[in-house]
Amino acid sequence: MTTRSLQFGDIITVRFPQQNPQGREQEGYRPAVVVGFPNRLGIPRFSLIIVIPMTTDTGQTWATASPDLYPRFATGVARLRSPSIALLDQIRVLDVNRIVDYRGSLTPEEYEPILIGLQRMISP
Repeated sequence: MTTRSLQFGDIITVRFPQQNPQGREQEGYRPAVVVGFPNRLGIPRFSLIIVIPMTTDTGQTWATASPDLYPRFATGVARLRSPSIALLDQIRVLDVNRIVDYRGSLTPEEYEPILIGLQRMISP
């Protein structure tokens, strides 16, 4: 899969690397939402994409307490296998070689909470 075929709001399966030293970042195989393409600004040194990792939604109180930071998605949205939470506080840059599979795409309405949350988080 190339970055040319990916779009904003696509959900892909990626292999997040193990962190050393251990922290709170997501690791292993999991879905992620595509939110950025460095190649839109010029010719990057490496083939990279910017993604938001996702985790399974099992009714976490932290997600309920901060819905703008943790948008929720139902099973089946963009072929998600379980209810999921986008972790906007864990934005990551990944080499495209870490992409394992394409799952599907969020509609503009489904992607909007992610876009709004990111804009609020990084804009002055």
